[in-house]
Formats: sequence, structure tokens, C-alpha cells
Amino acid sequence: MIIVDVALFTNARSMGAGVVMREHSGSCIVCCGIGVPEVILPELAEAIAIQRGLQFALSEGLQEVLLASGCLTVVQRINSPSLDRSICGPVIQDIKQLRALFISCSIFHVRREQNVVAHLLARSCNQLECRVWRGVSPECIRETICMDIIP
Repeated sequence: MIIVDVALFTNARSMGAGVVMREHSGSCIVCCGIGVPEVILPELAEAIAIQRGLQFALSEGLQEVLLASGCLTVVQRINSPSLDRSICGPVIQDIKQLRALFISCSIFHVRREQNVVAHLLARSCNQLECRVWRGVSPECIRETICMDIIP
């Protein structure tokens, strides 16, 4: 399972995305923190986090994906067969194309308390870089990851 969330840094006009990949048992496999410049709209940021989460899953060689996001409206847009004509539309379309590259890919909504770890990771991404942790959780989420609720 992959859980994603975002944090907006309005003063810096950027966003951070947290991507946490977990096994079925709940233990963390790999985490990725991504900073993205010039994004200040919440729904666009959430769509970009999902997009980056899927891109990261592909780069990790995953073929079957369950991806959870706390943004219901973006999840609904992704799962809708309609063309999204909003400002998020191009990112939503890219997500739909990325989904086709997996054997199976489900994207669903989770409540805020179910993606605390991804949100904390996103908040730590105030630098415009991509950081990956394998086999060890980043300090900013280490304590919380054991208590996080798995859907």
C-alpha cells in the first residue's frame, strides 16, 4: 500500500509530498519526500502527490498498487471516466495514464488520521529535492509510523 499526502509552503510558493510504501503487515518498505516549486493550490498539490506516488511505485518495480490519499475530490476525479477540465485536469489525465502501466492499480480515499505519517513526511519537504529512505524511517516520522492506522 502507498499512502500520499501534501504540505503547502505558501511563503516559499512550493509544496512537499510524502509517499510512504508499506507492506500488507504495515511495516514501512520505502519512503520518499519530494519538494515541488510553484504549487500553492491544495487540490493541484494533492493530484501531484498521487502522480509522484505512482511514478515512484513504477521506479520501484511495483506491478500491483493500492494508493491512498486524503483528498476525496481528487480521488473522485481520478476514478471518474469523465475528462477533468479543471486546473488539475492535465495531472489527473497523467495519473489515469500511469494507472494503465500497472497490472492493477486502485486509488482510494482515507481519512486524515489514516495518513498522518505521509503528512508528517510531506511537512519535512520544505527543500526542493527528492529524498528516499530504504530500510529505515526518516526521523520526522519514526515515532508515528508505529502508531499510524492502516485502512
